[in-house]
Amino acid sequence: MVNIKFLSKNRKAVSPVIATVLLIGLVLVITLIVFLWFKGLTQEAIIKFDKNVEIVCDEVQFETGYSNGILSISNIGNVPIYGIKVKISENGKYETKSLKDLSKWPSTGLNQGRTFSGDISANVISANSVTLTPVLVGSSKSGERTYTCNEARYGHVINL
Repeated sequence: MVNIKFLSKNRKAVSPVIATVLLIGLVLVITLIVFLWFKGLTQEAIIKFDKNVEIVCDEVQFETGYSNGILSISNIGNVPIYGIKVKISENGKYETKSLKDLSKWPSTGLNQGRTFSGDISANVISANSVTLTPVLVGSSKSGERTYTCNEARYGHVINL
């Protein structure tokens, strides 16, 4: 037979105070993880013209053209275009850049009725196509923020 008193005297355990501190710490870490996960699921609303910027993308209208390395863009709508995202496709691969990085895009964007022309030939030498997607700027609780419209719905494809 085993002496029960002998086993209980030699057992070492965590004191109740340390166990409580560890339990509270574990609960705080799990709470923080869940909070950050939920925060990542929600996006802060960006507002332009008192509407959600996603809805304003429907009102963006622009025409594009490309000839001899010169890209031309005309804003024919009522929404100023802050920037253009350029997706350069080459043999199934693609690279996305801002038009500001490829040419002298106006710092204030392209207002209604304005046009832009710029040489992008050095960046699209062996490209098959270029997709131009408008970028809008709006306000949010944290200040001004940019929003890139959905490429599938609002992007203009230029086959080279």
